[in-house]
Amino acid sequence: MSFCCSSKFPITITRQLFVLLVTLYAKTCLSTDKIVSGEVPTEPVLSSKTGRIYEKRLLQKYIEENGREPQTDHGLSEDDLIAVSSDPPAVKPRPPTLTSVPALLSTFQNEWDALVLETFTLKQQYQQVRQELSQALYQNDAACRVIARLVKERDEARETLATLQAQVGTAAKSAKAAEDQMDVDSGKPAAEAEAELTPEEVYYEKAAETAKVLSKSRMKREVPAGLVSADAWKTVKESETVESLHSSTKPGIFSLDLDRSGDLALTGGLDNHAEVYSRSRDQTLATLKGHTKKVTAAVWVGGGGLDQRIITGSADKSVRIWAPKAGNADDANVRSIGWTKASIIKHHAAEIAGVAVHPCNEYFASAAVDGSWAIHSMDGTTLIADTIDSPISKIAFHPDGMFLGIGTGDGFAKILDVKQKQVLATLDVSSSNEGAADVNGLHFSENGYYFITTSPREAAVWDLRKQKKAHAWTLDDLVPEDSREVAQFTAARFDVSGKYLALVADRLYMFKVKGWSQLAALPAGDLPVHAVAWSGETSSAVVAAAMDNSLRYFSPAQE
Repeated sequence: MSFCCSSKFPITITRQLFVLLVTLYAKTCLSTDKIVSGEVPTEPVLSSKTGRIYEKRLLQKYIEENGREPQTDHGLSEDDLIAVSSDPPAVKPRPPTLTSVPALLSTFQNEWDALVLETFTLKQQYQQVRQELSQALYQNDAACRVIARLVKERDEARETLATLQAQVGTAAKSAKAAEDQMDVDSGKPAAEAEAELTPEEVYYEKAAETAKVLSKSRMKREVPAGLVSADAWKTVKESETVESLHSSTKPGIFSLDLDRSGDLALTGGLDNHAEVYSRSRDQTLATLKGHTKKVTAAVWVGGGGLDQRIITGSADKSVRIWAPKAGNADDANVRSIGWTKASIIKHHAAEIAGVAVHPCNEYFASAAVDGSWAIHSMDGTTLIADTIDSPISKIAFHPDGMFLGIGTGDGFAKILDVKQKQVLATLDVSSSNEGAADVNGLHFSENGYYFITTSPREAAVWDLRKQKKAHAWTLDDLVPEDSREVAQFTAARFDVSGKYLALVADRLYMFKVKGWSQLAALPAGDLPVHAVAWSGETSSAVVAAAMDNSLRYFSPAQE
């Protein structure tokens, strides 16, 4: 590289010397990259074409985007840049606001004011958070109090459900005494005051009186003398088979009820008839004809017998009351024994799901698959009627008669207060079993606490005091694996003593109550069994009614 001061004195300068001169020039003259950033470069570079100094980082970015030097038309690349070294490195000058004592004092004052303002704001937020926390704690305390009250009310309701029969009896007695006193004060005889009660009110009084008597007698009740022992039931076997009870053109028995002696079996069949069979005579004593569709329910009144009435329900939507003939007697000729139609009740608008006799034997309940239920007197008068929001599949009175147990077609068991017409408890039996949710069996134990429900896939014993399952069985628990696809739970029943339980699936299973230990498992025929009953006060036999029109009696081999 050559420079000429004059034509007479040429001077040759090396590249290193040129860079040194340029660096000195940059320090003294061009200390600021005013074109690109307007600030002192931290990593300065020199353009070999124009001699301008730039911030290397910013110039490289500009070249990548434009391919030329800023504010010129000269093409420029990174090879045309010369790094400028500065020792010591360039330091940013101190802001002019902090170069004097007054400026520092002003800055400190501003910082102090900002700190005080922030502290004040934090105190406000702290106070607000304290108020919100106080309100949240108050709401939490109130919620805890409400929950505690609800839990207490729930426990009281459960306790009331378990002991209401006694309480209702006491309340009824007090109410009656008060009414008698009012009658005395008004100068009316008690008989006249009672005559003014409506039939519905008479039913409520009778139900309360019956519940009081039965609840007291249950506390003193002893195990029936001669009750078959559990060890004897372990030796049970089929002792007798009765075939061809109903018409062979429409085979099938849906309902079974034995009289208290165990001799008379009342059955309802698919052939639209109900029949009374005598085991001792080994023949059918009577066929009750009149229904136009299958008989879905048939029950004895008053424990059954030749001198007792019969109630039947049918898919033809009617309920019939049958009165015994005057000639009915144990020693009478079979031709003179029978029952005549006393009354027809057509209250329901759908198929009858079940009938149940009240423990006082003066009233009975009926229910239909559309969710309607009613209480009737024995002369056929409907006293009380209502509906629930579910289809009904089974119905049974509690042993004290104050409540109705209802099995529904959507998989629930409901405990209904007849007087209040309210559901006191709803228990989920099988609502989650799609296609197999209907409750096809429901029966109360005589102890008043237990009742059993069956659905196609599960059977369960419930404790009314706790409203929980005391024990449950699934098909996997009882049925062999090769039979589970076709097997179903179809019926269940406690014996009169409340000590034993009969349960039907692919076989007839017998269990001891409380321990729930299995006593026996017996084949019950090739066709399904839809009804089962215990024979007599001593539970001397179990009877199963099958769809092949047969009755099978099972008795212990030793007693």
